[in-house]
Amino acid sequence: MVRPPREFCNSLVDLIGRRLKPAGAGACWSGSSLDRASFPTSCGVPVRRLFLLAFIWGWSFLFIKVILEDAPPTFLAWGRIALGLAVLVVAMRRRGERLPERRYWGHLAVLGLAMSVLPFMLIGWGEEHISSALASVLNACTPLFAAGFAAALLGERLRPPQLAGVAIGFLGVAVVAGVGGGDLAGSSLLGSLAVVLAGAGYGFGFAYANRFTTGLSALQLSFGQLLAGTVLLAPVAAVDVAAGRVALGPRAALCLVLLGALGTGYAYLLNYRTLQESGATVASLVTYLVPLVAVAAGILVLGEPFSIRLVLGGLVVVLGVALVQGRLFGPRHPVPQPVAETAATD
Repeated sequence: MVRPPREFCNSLVDLIGRRLKPAGAGACWSGSSLDRASFPTSCGVPVRRLFLLAFIWGWSFLFIKVILEDAPPTFLAWGRIALGLAVLVVAMRRRGERLPERRYWGHLAVLGLAMSVLPFMLIGWGEEHISSALASVLNACTPLFAAGFAAALLGERLRPPQLAGVAIGFLGVAVVAGVGGGDLAGSSLLGSLAVVLAGAGYGFGFAYANRFTTGLSALQLSFGQLLAGTVLLAPVAAVDVAAGRVALGPRAALCLVLLGALGTGYAYLLNYRTLQESGATVASLVTYLVPLVAVAAGILVLGEPFSIRLVLGGLVVVLGVALVQGRLFGPRHPVPQPVAETAATD
């Protein structure tokens, strides 16, 4: 396994529009994506990048809660996608990136639907019924779905401890969601299910992108996905505005700008760069940290109630994720796979 150059690991500035290197010339490693998760995060997934993503996405759950006071989930989803796209348009022009080739646009439409349109609407709808803190913990099940879809789409083989991790992780989701308890109404269970389904969309998108879009740079990949999502949701957003369901006040408008520009535009660049460098499962590691930020923000800023069940269930989810990613029983034996080059401009 070849470590990338120090500046390649540590510089966040180089994330935008920088060319990914082929295997053997600075690629981080060529093993399977599930196996990559067992290597130090200081290389494949820089620690600073993980914490930056966790901070941005952790606060995103709070932003969503505020925006929903003035707009429906469908407009919220379109607004954050469109604003994120605006950020990437500027980045594309500054870096002189070309548009993705025609052969990729079908795949980008699938990613736009699976990783933007549906998850953003589902999380928005879910947060109408549950707290932002609960939504963030439920969203931590994304790596479980990523592992499953990596097995299905990328040919990854899950060992018995990893299969047990999937079962344990979803048990934690059930605890967090209050299944079998009397403290949540049926509508809250549906809200929890919506957020879990959003995690399934993210997990599918990680594996799908790793298989079908490796010829795109991180910037092209992010741009194409958000453009597809903006087009797909535009008619629905127009209906929301025409029907008078959107009345953004200053606070909600500011949260939407932050959610779109940072949580969708800039964060997508960081996230997809991790995906292309280190693989599908490693790219979802940030979900370990996001709930910590989101729960703290929800309790301290929004005054959301603190629940022991939230903590215990969250710990069970983390245990399941750790088992899935081979962090408790050592690394898996790698199944060597070529790391495709990416087409990019300097």
